[in-house]
This record gives sequence, C-alpha cells and structure tokens, in this order.
Amino acid sequence: MAEIGSKVFWRKASGKVVFVTPESIGDVVATTVEDDATFYPQLKGYDMDKLGVIQLGYQQHKQDFEQAIAYWVNPATQKLEFKYKDSGTTEPDFQKPLTEQVSELRTRQDSTEAALLALMDVTTNF
Repeated sequence: MAEIGSKVFWRKASGKVVFVTPESIGDVVATTVEDDATFYPQLKGYDMDKLGVIQLGYQQHKQDFEQAIAYWVNPATQKLEFKYKDSGTTEPDFQKPLTEQVSELRTRQDSTEAALLALMDVTTNF
C-alpha cells in the first residue's frame, strides 16, 4: 500500500503558499510536478519556473497544519514555517513547525539529563 505525502507549491519570490496537494494512500502512484500542474485547477495559469515545490512525507506536519493559523515557505531557507494562535497580545511570528521544536527540545532535555546524571555520578564518587 503506497503512502504519498502532500506537495506544497509556493511562490519563490514571496514564499506565499499557492496550493497544497492532498495526501494519498492505497493503490496510488506518485505524480510529477508537471502532472500536478495540468491536473489541479489551483495551479493553472502559474509559471511553474516561479514556483517552488516541497514534497512532504506522508502525514508530515499534519498536526502543524491543523494547529496553525497560517503558513508560508521562507524563501531564504526554503522551509515551511507556521504561525500559531498565541494567547499573548502581540501578533505571533512565523516559526519552525512545532513538531520540529518539540523534537529539538526532547533532544536537548535528554542531553541535559545525561549531563546531570554524569555530574551526579562524579560528585558521589568523591
């Protein structure tokens, strides 16, 4: 059973997302950018040389898309960034996907815990 993630089509000049293809699962075949340009009406009329495309893995950033109030592709990094609803009074900024931020925090927490355990081991041996 094939699992095909979404493609994010975005304007290279501004980072504005033009269209996100739906995910597919089952007896499906991956499509090319050219196939998508002729199949999806949302892409008709665009100069495909001026659009960037990011191929996502199946269900990659699913939670980010569900929780975000906006998203774009940073033209400098060519990576998706999301804007999430914030309880603060200031306008929230675009940021890395929360799923990536959580993963980075877990890695840092694991490193910190390992360092603390090593430090505790050193101090108990004195």
